[in-house]
Amino acid sequence: MFLIWKKANILNKLEVNMEIAQENFRIGVESAPYALILSDETGRITQVNFQTEKLYGYTSEELIGKNIEMLIPKELHKHYRHDSESFFTSPAVVSLGIDDEVYANTKNGAWFPVEIVLTPITTQNGISVLASVTDVTSRKANEAIIKNQVKELQLKNQELEHFNYIASHDLQEPLRTVSNYIMLLEEDYPEQINDEIRMHLSTMNSAVSRMSQLVRSLLDFGRLGKNRKLSLTDCCSIITNVKADLNGLIKQTNAVITIVDDMPVLYAYETEMRQLFQNLINNAIKFTDKDTAPQINIGCKKTKGFYEFYVSDNGIGIDPKHFNDIFHIFQRLNKNEDYEGYGIGLANCRKIAEMHGGEIWVESELGKGSTFKFKILNFKA
Repeated sequence: MFLIWKKANILNKLEVNMEIAQENFRIGVESAPYALILSDETGRITQVNFQTEKLYGYTSEELIGKNIEMLIPKELHKHYRHDSESFFTSPAVVSLGIDDEVYANTKNGAWFPVEIVLTPITTQNGISVLASVTDVTSRKANEAIIKNQVKELQLKNQELEHFNYIASHDLQEPLRTVSNYIMLLEEDYPEQINDEIRMHLSTMNSAVSRMSQLVRSLLDFGRLGKNRKLSLTDCCSIITNVKADLNGLIKQTNAVITIVDDMPVLYAYETEMRQLFQNLINNAIKFTDKDTAPQINIGCKKTKGFYEFYVSDNGIGIDPKHFNDIFHIFQRLNKNEDYEGYGIGLANCRKIAEMHGGEIWVESELGKGSTFKFKILNFKA
């Protein structure tokens, strides 16, 4: 009698535990934020949650006991039966609708795209399948919009490339013609050209030269990064080469360039990185009072996922209200006669920093120098 009582007690506990597990499963299904449908091997629906009713338009009473094919468009029944047989032959978690098109059917007959995850569930009656159904109508619509926008961007890029071709040939040619005619006038009619005419011709020639340089700068901006190649880049070597390129300007201004920190060796677009440092160092020298020797410090520190560089100077400084403007193309804060330039250098710098997954900004105060900082993503090999 004791053994019988003990066995009965164990069975009662197992039954209670099973009832608790079943109730927890039912609560979990009901509280899920997406449609959940439990069906047996024959396709008979045994349990649904509120989200299923909301998604398909049926009540639970209309669904339970019915075949799950009522939620699938008739045209897809044959395909469903094939997939169902395969699922129960080798039960495993299966995802549908991610790489292919899967549709569901509402009570009023409307189709809508879905993603479904099928999970095998072991029950007292054998293997059942728990289907998690997500309506992806909005996502599909957004994907279509993005796809169209990508096509539009590609067309715009092609138009820009065509513009670059026109600018490099058709725009430069008339400028060269004007410049050649100015030269011919000066050579062929020296007796008829007085000082006043010579001054006007010189002004015209200067304007043509500026326009030609502006077009070339615009072309360089458009081509920037077009044939970029990621490679292991020694930043110290880059700065050394830039200093060599700017040697004449450095000697002329008595500039002192100091590398404060150890420069990293990292994966970057080497040509573009060199242009970035050259623009910043050149600006640091150029925008310094004529009676002041430029003092330029260059450093770097490693932050989470990035290398953060800085180039600081003792130049004329920048008003904080212009901090964002200076990185836009053709934005110049100083008069042409004071400082040369076309307002493209810093726009190039921003483009290069963003090309490396980073950003560029400035910290400055009028009359107290500037510090340009930029982040470069720590690319892995």
